[in-house]
Amino acid sequence: MNKKLLNIGLGVIAGVVGGKVLQSKTVKNLAVSTVAEGLKVKEGLDKTVENIKLSTEDLVAEAKVKKEEDEKAEAERKAKVDIEEVAKEDVEEVEVVEVEETEEK
Repeated sequence: MNKKLLNIGLGVIAGVVGGKVLQSKTVKNLAVSTVAEGLKVKEGLDKTVENIKLSTEDLVAEAKVKKEEDEKAEAERKAKVDIEEVAKEDVEEVEVVEVEETEEK
């Protein structure tokens, strides 16, 4: 029981001392300064995050443009190959017709 009373007494003393400390101008000024510095750090982090976000958006936009350019170049390459194949087939058909005409004579 004495231990319980001692714990209760120490709790009351800690509460009173803690209350006085929190009411102290020095502690209040220290707490305000600490919170103010914390807000400055938060602002700095917010700016950094925003810059990273903008950089990422720029990167994605550039990647989309490059992708479109690559797809266009690939389509042009395929079209050129298709034209070359058609031209080759036309030449082969002309050669076959010429051979057949020669054979008929």
